[in-house]
Amino acid sequence: MTVGELVDRARRWQAGIADSTTWHAALLKAIAFEVAQHARNRLALLLVVFFIPCWLAIVRTVIPSRPIEYQSRIAPAPITVDASELALISGALNALTLIIGFMLFASVRRAREFDQRLVLAGFPRPVLLLAKLAGLVLVATVVSGYASIVMGFYCDPRSGGMLFLSLLSAGLTYGGLGVALGVAVPTELAGMFVIIMVSLVDVMVQNPVINPGKDQAVLRFLPTYGPMQSGVAATFTDSASFGYLMLGPLWLLVFAAFGLGAFYLRTKDHSRHTGGPGEPEAAVVTVRLRSDGTLEVESRRGPVMVCTEQPAPLRMPEWLPLSEKSLGSASAAPGG
Repeated sequence: MTVGELVDRARRWQAGIADSTTWHAALLKAIAFEVAQHARNRLALLLVVFFIPCWLAIVRTVIPSRPIEYQSRIAPAPITVDASELALISGALNALTLIIGFMLFASVRRAREFDQRLVLAGFPRPVLLLAKLAGLVLVATVVSGYASIVMGFYCDPRSGGMLFLSLLSAGLTYGGLGVALGVAVPTELAGMFVIIMVSLVDVMVQNPVINPGKDQAVLRFLPTYGPMQSGVAATFTDSASFGYLMLGPLWLLVFAAFGLGAFYLRTKDHSRHTGGPGEPEAAVVTVRLRSDGTLEVESRRGPVMVCTEQPAPLRMPEWLPLSEKSLGSASAAPGG
């Protein structure tokens, strides 16, 4: 198969998706909208490219290199780690959660009116939320991969793959928080304040450089507790725990459920409204013009009756004047 054939097949597939009104096609279209919106966020892209390495460099320079004990739940006993490298993990998690949280929060906030129009056009609301989560997974994967590569210049993790998955887990958690806040909070200032404060408190209290307390049970309920434990184990030990790693996606499911409920309340589907028991159900249809000149009518919801008979030709009354002159001089109806 040649490249031209592949391009033609891709174009036909894209045209088929654009013309289709199925649930699958609606999801692909919504995901395309989300990806395009994230790609236009140039400020966030600049933060990813420049802020992460600069922030890690500052952490590496400021925090002195000295041994410190870390209470790991994955390792069989508390481990002694380098304070500077441990601070790098905390700094990477902090930068990652802030950037991804802000990106998803800003994206959802800007798309409120557009989402409402998509709902009125017949897009199911679960499809729109799934598209936002798909955009979140894509953004978190790219940013986490880049942060893992940058961290490789400052430390030598035992398992780079597990470190990447730990960063990805934290990014998914705060991306879900950004989605939930984007559809729930009334102002941008409130959402940004919540993301900043939760991320700072969440990451800082788990670092023994800042919080020297040991075996504090309250830390287990923090959103990045699992990613932090997994990231430290991946950097300093040969142990791994997918159970702690999955705590991030679990938090994502909680935030997604909350966001779906708030999204249902904020978006209104007027096509489902009926005025009374005696009125017919509202219908949502899609009308497409085929290449042969005929029309294709597809019902998404509600009954539709299509009349295929041509209307009778319009018959002009005999008394109606045919010229502009007679029309201007006509002053009486027939029989007058």
